[in-house]
Amino acid sequence: MQIRKIEIAGFGKFKNASFEFGAGLQVIYGVNESGKSTLRAFILGMLFGFPSRRQRLARYEPKQTSQYGGSLELVVEGQTYRLTRLGDQPATLFNLSTQQPQPLALLEKWLAPYDEISYKQLFTFNQAELTALKTLSATELNRQLQQVGTLGSAAWRETAAQLRQSADELYKPRGRKPALNQVLQQYQVLKEQVQTAQQRYPEYQQLQTKIEQLSADKSRLTRQLASLTAEQQQLANLRNEWPVYQQLKQLQATSKPATTLATGTSEKFATLSQTQTELQHSLASARQQLTQQPVDEGSKGVLGFYVAHQEKFDDLERQLPALQQNWGRYQTLASQVKQTQATYDEQLAAHPELSASLSPNRQAGIDALKVRLATDNAASTRTRPQQSGSATRQIAGFDWRLLAGGLGLVAGVILPLGAFKWVLMLAGLGLLGWFGWEQLGNGQGTTPTQNTDWTASLSAAGLSPDLDQQGAQQALTALAAIQRAQTAVTTAQQQLAAQAATVWQALSAYQFAADWVPVDEQHLGASISRVTAFFEKMRQKLQTEQLSGADFAYTQRQVQQLTTQSKVVQAQLQALATSNGYPDVDALANAIATQTTAASNAVSLQQLKTQLPASELADLQNYGSLVELQQAITVARQQAAAGQAQLTQQAATLVTAQTQLQRLTEDGRYTALRQQQANAQTDITVMARQWVTRQLGAAWIDQALRRLTDQQLPAILTQATTYFAQLTGQRYNEIKLVADELMLTATDGTDFAVAELSTATKEQFYLALRLALIVHLGTQAQLPIMIDDGLVNFDDQRRQAAWQLLKQVAADHQLLYFTVEAAALTQLPAEKIQQLT
Repeated sequence: MQIRKIEIAGFGKFKNASFEFGAGLQVIYGVNESGKSTLRAFILGMLFGFPSRRQRLARYEPKQTSQYGGSLELVVEGQTYRLTRLGDQPATLFNLSTQQPQPLALLEKWLAPYDEISYKQLFTFNQAELTALKTLSATELNRQLQQVGTLGSAAWRETAAQLRQSADELYKPRGRKPALNQVLQQYQVLKEQVQTAQQRYPEYQQLQTKIEQLSADKSRLTRQLASLTAEQQQLANLRNEWPVYQQLKQLQATSKPATTLATGTSEKFATLSQTQTELQHSLASARQQLTQQPVDEGSKGVLGFYVAHQEKFDDLERQLPALQQNWGRYQTLASQVKQTQATYDEQLAAHPELSASLSPNRQAGIDALKVRLATDNAASTRTRPQQSGSATRQIAGFDWRLLAGGLGLVAGVILPLGAFKWVLMLAGLGLLGWFGWEQLGNGQGTTPTQNTDWTASLSAAGLSPDLDQQGAQQALTALAAIQRAQTAVTTAQQQLAAQAATVWQALSAYQFAADWVPVDEQHLGASISRVTAFFEKMRQKLQTEQLSGADFAYTQRQVQQLTTQSKVVQAQLQALATSNGYPDVDALANAIATQTTAASNAVSLQQLKTQLPASELADLQNYGSLVELQQAITVARQQAAAGQAQLTQQAATLVTAQTQLQRLTEDGRYTALRQQQANAQTDITVMARQWVTRQLGAAWIDQALRRLTDQQLPAILTQATTYFAQLTGQRYNEIKLVADELMLTATDGTDFAVAELSTATKEQFYLALRLALIVHLGTQAQLPIMIDDGLVNFDDQRRQAAWQLLKQVAADHQLLYFTVEAAALTQLPAEKIQQLT
């Protein structure tokens, strides 16, 4: 982030004031009360919000105007933004490059992860803060560095202090007032009283021994439970570290060698892309000028709109043949729909009785009827041989059994009585009965039940119930032809609808010009005609304007030249992509992005390795998945539960023994003493656990913050050593941390504590530390640095070295140096200096 311009409507002594700044080191010079601190406070207020009206002095209310606030022009990633804060109105952020308002959350994103307090601790300081260094102890100095180096640690440190204070209220090794100390004293008195009372009981010693053994077992189980609890906590910590471990594994697995591009490809691609962007801006400007050229009133609106969007219209005009071809396909499909519809209507008109069978609800009945007809046809084929055999038994339509049976019956009646007579009569009756039974069976071949099933099958299919099998077969054949025609109509209509959607999709690209080329989805043909006529009309108007106006023709030629140049640059980009083995510019851009991503992944991989200690990483590698780790946690939890159950059982046994001991007493005095002692033990256990918990919590917070700080301090101290050596003319060559105390080593090997340094050298040491912190931590947000007269106590040689160091740091951060020293005016060119009056 870089501050390019400051406009103050009203703030402190400033009224309608304006200041412009460039990149790098900037000097704001002014005598006392010229407004240096006011300007610094204005910048802080613009970035983080002005103080409320309750903070009257810090608010810098102007006395010469009712207006309050102003604006900053900020340059972030090549884009220029204007941040405005006026009075009690909500702050606004505006992108001057795109002329679009921006959400204020974007400012918070630029400033993240710093708020106003952490920004002041890191990026801005004054002479008073440097001078105050000589009053800081080593511990306070280390704490201040850790607070700056570990963002958000103040709340955690306050929590640790509260935990220690609460623990001290419970117990102090030599205290008397803390609650646990008092209970321990009371317990000691009770113990002595119990020892005196136990002499009255001969069996006391035996029970006491048993109780001591039980107590020892309880202590052992307690230690085991504590060990299991610690193991469970360690596994829980590993589970919390699992996302970081998985991210590390994923980066290691997905890390691939960066795409190798030809030397200078990325730089050349960036240059050509920038050139292409500039050409596009110039082309847009030229087209804007073209729209402002004087034309006749009848053509001014439509021609101006066409010129303003000529590039888009050119693309659409190149797509016009394809649109007309799609329209031709649409018309062909429309003819096919008409033909198939006519065929369907003709077949349906020939068989109107089949319209009911076209319902989807009838399809199941039609399928069942087809199956029945096929089954009946197969059965008829099997019965034909039997029918031919019966026919051979008939002579000229007359069955022989009827003739023979009749003759036998008549002969039996005529012949006289005898055995032969009865034989003939019985034979005749048997033949007649055989013939009659067969005729009766043939007459019952088609039962009323079968006729009812046939009628139901026809009705289910939507056919007339009066049809026989042959009529039903003919109806099904006609119905199949109608269904094929219906399917052909549906298919043609679907194809027509799809083609209409294709045509409309192409026409919808003209909706941005609806005022001049109206398109309608319901009238595709008319819309295409209007589009074709529009392009013809524009060609004629452009020719007319080129002949009638020199300025118009010149601007039109300029547009054509810029368009040609843009195409040339695009061709160069394509050639660059081809030379690197990529089919198009997008593929090359993706390769460059991939190369950048690979580098970023390498940095992220290193950071993740730093977050995970080697011991935890080794422990995590023992588990193939989070499920396995969770299973281990479950096992540990089960073991802890079992240990707790065993401990509870042991405690119950201990209570039983203590109860037996109580029964040995003859009066209530010993019982009361033991009860008081047990209560005291319980109080001691509870308070001891509370004390240990609070001490462990504070120790854990200190250890966590120390680990975070220790990860960053070595790099900060190394950078600070370089800066301090530069400031002191190489007099000191090392800054190290010895037993939580910062030590400085001179070039002759002599070690110095910070308190042993002179006032100016302390300030130089602190300046080196602050700049090292900015360089190390400032990569999270490239924010401006503000220093208010930080070199007052420096001699000439070290002041020159400090100026060189500030210029060096200002290469990556805009640095605003507020000073009252006139000598500072000679350190930078005039355009880098703002003089306040």
